Amino acid sequence: MQDELPERAPMNGSDEITRRQALITAGAAAAAAALPESALAQAKAPAAAATFLTARELAILDELAELIIPADAQSGGARAAQCAAYIDARLAESIDPLWRQSWKDDIAEIDAVCAQLFGKGLLDAAPAQRQKLMETIAKNEKNPTVNVEHSFATIKWWVAEAYYTSKIGIHDELQYQGNVYIGDFIGADVPTKG
Repeated sequence: MQDELPERAPMNGSDEITRRQALITAGAAAAAAALPESALAQAKAPAAAATFLTARELAILDELAELIIPADAQSGGARAAQCAAYIDARLAESIDPLWRQSWKDDIAEIDAVCAQLFGKGLLDAAPAQRQKLMETIAKNEKNPTVNVEHSFATIKWWVAEAYYTSKIGIHDELQYQGNVYIGDFIGADVPTKG
């Protein structure tokens, strides 16, 4: 199998692993080893039933979400926060058929790129293949140049939105304590008009 995007979506860059990628991979492995059993159970929990997406599309979105925000020692990941179910519910509520269809297309495109790279869709790919897929589709995240990179950027944005508005994202990850007394409030510097 080839280790690049389809010919219709060429990517510039090297196949060499960067120091940052190596550190991220090593850190993820170390974090997974340190996870409490309850977090591991949450990470493996099945996704909720789909309301707009098909069961397969929801499972792919759920896996992508967990790859974007995995569980760690501090908090559950996107799966535990039910990010895919949140996104699916927003899609089910939408009256914009083009937006809804774009999600189906984005999910299918990422799954097709995985199949082209590794001969199997995302749900059947090995963990190392999933990681390689993520590195490939996120390579130009700040300046997407091909459809699959735009698809990834959209999905990542929505996963982050869903996660950081969930109880797990707000309380476990960000450790938000709610409205608490902060002692003496000294105010804020406000520029004056001169």
